[in-house]
Amino acid sequence: MAETRCVSARQLFGSGDWLGVWLVLLSACGFGSMALFAKLAYGDGVDTASLLAYRFVIAALVLAGWGIWRGWRWPSGRAAMAYGLMGAVYAAMAWAYFSALHYAASATVALVLYSYPALVALGGALLGLDRFGRAEAFAIVLASAGLALMLGGGLSGSPWGLALAFGAALCYSGYILLGGGIRSDAHPVCASALVLSVAAAIFSSLAIGQGLRLPHTLAGWGAVTALALLGTAVAIAAFISGLIRIGPTLASVVSTLEPVVTVLLGVLFLGESLGLRGLLGGILILAASLALVWLRTLAPTGKACDG
Repeated sequence: MAETRCVSARQLFGSGDWLGVWLVLLSACGFGSMALFAKLAYGDGVDTASLLAYRFVIAALVLAGWGIWRGWRWPSGRAAMAYGLMGAVYAAMAWAYFSALHYAASATVALVLYSYPALVALGGALLGLDRFGRAEAFAIVLASAGLALMLGGGLSGSPWGLALAFGAALCYSGYILLGGGIRSDAHPVCASALVLSVAAAIFSSLAIGQGLRLPHTLAGWGAVTALALLGTAVAIAAFISGLIRIGPTLASVVSTLEPVVTVLLGVLFLGESLGLRGLLGGILILAASLALVWLRTLAPTGKACDG
C-alpha cells in the first residue's frame, strides 16, 4: 500500500523562497492595479481598443527587449503557433475584462474573473486533461454560490458588465488550458513576449481601424504607461520569476491577493462600494480558489497534520 505522508501548513508555506513570495506579491499588486489605471485612462478619453493597443505594444517591446538582451531561447515551430493562438485568446480575455469595466465596478469585475480556477478544473476534466474529484466539485460549488450571490444582489454594475466579466473568466480558463498543453524549451519571458505581441497586433489593427484615441492629459498618459509597465510587463516578469522560485501551488495561493488589491484601489481612489451580498459572493469565489489549491496539494500525499 502506498505510504500516506502528512503535509503540514508549515511544510507547505514555511519552506518557500521569500524572494519568490515577494515577487508573486508584486505581480498580484501589478495585475490588481489594472482596473484602476484603465478607469483613469477611460476618464481621459481613451477607448478600449486604443488602451489595449498601448498596453500590449509597450509591454511586448519591454519583454522582447529583455529576452533579446539576455539571449534567451524563443519559441519555434508548433510551439510558436500555439503561443500565437494563446495571444489571440488572451486578447479576447482582455477585451472582455476591460469592456466590463465600462458597465461594472472594478471590484465586481475582478471578483467574477477569479471564478476561473474552478472553470479551469471543470474544463480540464471535460477535456480529459486533469482529474475531477471531490476537491474540484467543492471548488465549483463554492464559486457557483459566490456568483449566485453577486448576481442576486450587491452588484455595482449592469448584468452586461457581469456577463463580460464572466466571459473574461471563460477566456482566461481557455488560455490556461491551452498553455498547459504546450511543450517547449523556450524561456517563459520570450514566450510571454510572443503572446503579448500577437495581442498587440490585434488591438493595434482594431485601434487604427476605429481611429486611435490618445489621452488628453499627462495624467492620462501616466495611467496608460503604468498599465503597460506595472500592470503588464512588471507583473508578468515578477510572476514568472516568483513561480520558478516557489512553484505553482504557493504562487497560486499568493496570487489571490490580486482581486483584493483591485477592490481596495476601487474603494480608495474610484469611490466604489460593494454591497454585503456582493462582498460575500466575492469571498466565496476567493475561497473556492484557495480551497482547490489547498485540497489538491494535500491529495497526493495524504491528509493535513494537526497544528
